[in-house]
Amino acid sequence: MKDNDITTVEKKAEPILQMQADMLTLIDIVTQSSKRVELIDRDALYEAFCKTAAKAPVPTAQELVDQTQAKFDKVLHNPENEHPMHFRSKKEMKADAGKVPTMAAQREAFSRRELIATLLSGRVTEALAAAEAQEKSENEVQGEEREITPEYFDKVLDEVLAGDYGIGRIESWDNKEFFHFRPLLSGSYARMLSTKNNPIEAVVDMVRETSRIYPALTPIDVFQAPPFDMKPEDLQQVLKQISEDPDKKDIRFTTNSVDAVFLYSNRYIEDDYADALADVALEAAMNP
Repeated sequence: MKDNDITTVEKKAEPILQMQADMLTLIDIVTQSSKRVELIDRDALYEAFCKTAAKAPVPTAQELVDQTQAKFDKVLHNPENEHPMHFRSKKEMKADAGKVPTMAAQREAFSRRELIATLLSGRVTEALAAAEAQEKSENEVQGEEREITPEYFDKVLDEVLAGDYGIGRIESWDNKEFFHFRPLLSGSYARMLSTKNNPIEAVVDMVRETSRIYPALTPIDVFQAPPFDMKPEDLQQVLKQISEDPDKKDIRFTTNSVDAVFLYSNRYIEDDYADALADVALEAAMNP
């Protein structure tokens, strides 16, 4: 297969494997949640999967390839200038903005194309076919509503997470499992959403991750913007509670000469270096 070109996948008239169809069902449920900029937890994913997979028809490889390519062409190609990418004036740009495919739509189209190509590749199909042949019930009748057991759901989910299908798993501060579609909802943003029900953990997690990964300071006003949307008085209360918690003593603050406040974790950033980073931030703001 060249450059994940879906048109090079051998097109077959027979249905794909049941496991492949169920994996797509699960991926699509998570994708729809991520399109709404939401996480989906394990219980909700299981419930939605049971409702959908029990009755969902099993498509053919030909149908999957054709559907995916059609969506790709609709989003990425512009026949007869149907979706103009260039405009003569701001007025025209505003009027035709809805005709231009968004970056999210383009990412979704590309990722779907790659996903289907990967799922229909010979190596994956052979491995799933061997496992499915071992466990297939002799009494299973094609087309009838199936009972989806927790064990089978776990197996489908494990196959999806083990493959390169864009599904991310994240564990929240209260040990709940959440899932997201990475091309539409990044891991860092998913982490923020997973702490939305606990503002204290939201601040601590954001500060620690920013300090650990980059390392960088976190401007305090970040928490007054989406997805946190904290009021100033609520944020002050959260910071007070953090300062009084012995398990969160690593969360500290620094300021620069114009009194801009930054948070950081001294697990990953030393105090002197934090002060220097605050001054660098001031220089960057004054010399954009």
